[in-house]
Amino acid sequence: LKRRESADNISVILVLPCFLTGVNSALSFFFFLVFGKLELVRTFKTAALWNGVLVLVLSYALILYWYAPIRRFCKTYDPADGAIVKRRLNSIYPAAIWFFVALFLVEAAAHLGALASGYISREFTAYTLCAMLLSGFMQFCYALIFLDNILIKSTSTLLEKLYSREELYVMREGFSISFSVKIGMLLLSTAVVPLAMLYVYLRRVGGLSGDDLTAVNNLLIVAVFTPMVIGYGVIYSMLQDPVNGLIAKMKRLSAGDYDVKTRIYFTDEIAHLKNSFNRLVDQLKEREYLRETFGKYVSIEIARQLLKTGKINLGGENISATVMFCDIRNFTPLSERLSAGELIDFLNNYFGYVTPPIMANRGVINKFLGDAVMAVYTPALGSAAHADDAVLSAAEMAGALEKFNASGKMPRPVKFGIGIHTGLLVAGNVGTMARLEYTVIGDVVNAASRLESKTKEFSADILISGAVHAAPGCPLRGPQHSPCW
Repeated sequence: LKRRESADNISVILVLPCFLTGVNSALSFFFFLVFGKLELVRTFKTAALWNGVLVLVLSYALILYWYAPIRRFCKTYDPADGAIVKRRLNSIYPAAIWFFVALFLVEAAAHLGALASGYISREFTAYTLCAMLLSGFMQFCYALIFLDNILIKSTSTLLEKLYSREELYVMREGFSISFSVKIGMLLLSTAVVPLAMLYVYLRRVGGLSGDDLTAVNNLLIVAVFTPMVIGYGVIYSMLQDPVNGLIAKMKRLSAGDYDVKTRIYFTDEIAHLKNSFNRLVDQLKEREYLRETFGKYVSIEIARQLLKTGKINLGGENISATVMFCDIRNFTPLSERLSAGELIDFLNNYFGYVTPPIMANRGVINKFLGDAVMAVYTPALGSAAHADDAVLSAAEMAGALEKFNASGKMPRPVKFGIGIHTGLLVAGNVGTMARLEYTVIGDVVNAASRLESKTKEFSADILISGAVHAAPGCPLRGPQHSPCW
C-alpha cells in the first residue's frame, strides 16, 4: 500500500504538460490580441495547432523520461534506481530550466522550418518568437510553483524510502532558488505581466486618452505596481534577509562560535524563530562551559570515544587495561601551609604540567582524587599497547615535573610517586539514575594504588608491576631493568 501511495503522490506531476499547454495557448492568444495580430493566428491556425501538438508530445516525452526511474523505484525499491532518483530530485530546478529551453528550441525550429517552407510570414514569425519567450517565462514560473507544491506535500513517503534516518536530517547539495526569487517570479507571472498586457490592450482597443488614460495610469502605478515593489522589498527585508542572517549564524554556531545571538525587533514568526535560536545558543554555550569546566580531563574523552566507536559497554564489561596512580609526596604538610586559593592554584598548575603526557599517550584520566590522579589505558579507549603507553606517560610526567619545579612556582621542589599495573578489570557505569560515572573496578586498580604508596619505601618515583614489565613492547624490558624504576 505504501509503495502505491508514494508512486501516486508524485505521479501528479504528469498533469503538468496539459496545464502548461493551456497556459501557452491562453498567453499566446492574448499576446497576439494585445498587438493586433489575431488575424495572423486565425490565418495560420493549422500550423499553430500542429506546433501545439508537437510541444505537448515533447513535454510528455521529457517528463516521462524524468519520471520513469521514480516509478520503477516506487515498485521495486531497487538501490540502483534509488541513486538515479536522488539525482533527479536534487537537480529538479536545473532540469526544469533545461525542459523549457528544449521546448523553446524545438518550437522555434518548427516555426523557422515553416517560414523556410513558405507557410508562415516573417511578420508572424517575429511576433511568435516574442510570444514564445514570454509564454516560456510564464510557464516556468507556474511550473516552479507547481513543483514546489509537489516536492513539499507529495514526496515524504518516497524520501523516507530513498534516504536513511540519518540522511533525512542532513542538508543535501543541489541547485536552489531563494524565497525572494520565487516570490518575485510569482508576482511577475500572476500580477505584473497579466496587468501590463491588459493595460496595453486597453490602450489599443479602448482608445484611452486624456483623463481616462491618467486615471488608469494612476490606478496601476499607485494601487498596483508601487505596492507590489514596496511589498516585495518588505518581504525581502522581513523574510529573506533574516533567514540569510540566521543561516550564516547557524554555520558559525556549528563551527563552535557562540557569539552569534541575533537581535529581535518585532513579534512576528521570524521573531519567534530568532528567539528559539537565541535560546538554543544560550543552552549550547552553557553546556560547553560545563564541559570545559568540569569535563575537560575526566569524562569527555570517554564520551568522545564512545560516540566515535560505540564499543564501550556502559552496563559493565571485562576489559584488558593498564591503570596508573600518581600522587604528590608529603602533600598534607604542604597543603597546611597554603591558603585555600593558593592550594587550588598550586594543584591547577601542577596538573597542568603532569596530565598532558597522559592524554598525549592515549590515556584517559578517570578521576582526580585531591592531589592524586588516576588514569586508564585500554584498547577500548584508543590505547592498543596500553602497558607501553602507561610507562611512556610516566617517563614524560617525570620530565614535566622537573619543568614544573624549575618554573619556581613553589618554594621547594615537589615530588610524586607513580604506580602502574596491568591486567583484567571491570569497567562500566557506577552511581544512581541522577549521577553516573564511567569507572573501572578490580584488583588491577587496587594493585596500582598500592604500588604508588610503596614508592616511598623503595625511594623511587615510579613503580611498575611485573605484569607491566613483561608486557610486549614495554620500554623497560631487558636484563638491565627491573620492575622497580
